[in-house]
Amino acid sequence: MEIDTHKAIDAPKDVVFKLLMDPNVLLETMPGLKSMHLKKAGLYAVEMELGIPGLRGKYQGELRVDNIVPPEQYHLSLEGKGPNGLFFMSLDVRLTSSNDAQTDLHYKGEGGFGDQSNALGQKVLSGAGNVLIGQFFGAISKRARRRL
Repeated sequence: MEIDTHKAIDAPKDVVFKLLMDPNVLLETMPGLKSMHLKKAGLYAVEMELGIPGLRGKYQGELRVDNIVPPEQYHLSLEGKGPNGLFFMSLDVRLTSSNDAQTDLHYKGEGGFGDQSNALGQKVLSGAGNVLIGQFFGAISKRARRRL
């Protein structure tokens, strides 16, 4: 599944970036994320629980944040396994701004789940992935507005 979209957030870039780097904020805003424990700088053990038909279940994995250039960009990767097989997501996240009051959050990358040859499963994943990513960045947007 290819991901390439953006979200405008009504908050300065540095506020948005700090939220995206805060593990407590990630726990509260990332759909399905149940726990996140630091293993070493930029690497977390995570537990997720998804309620999406066809992907339902508990998953364990690792979340890595690297290539960090505050407050401009970073790379986020998530991989693990659960009752429906392996999953992965790799996103390059960029924050740009044309003024001090708004940030354009652009995320581009790919994700996959289970058997990559299963066309129906990948279609479900694509739709579900877009919804989950949209929910996450929507929650970040709300958090950013509250911080102002």
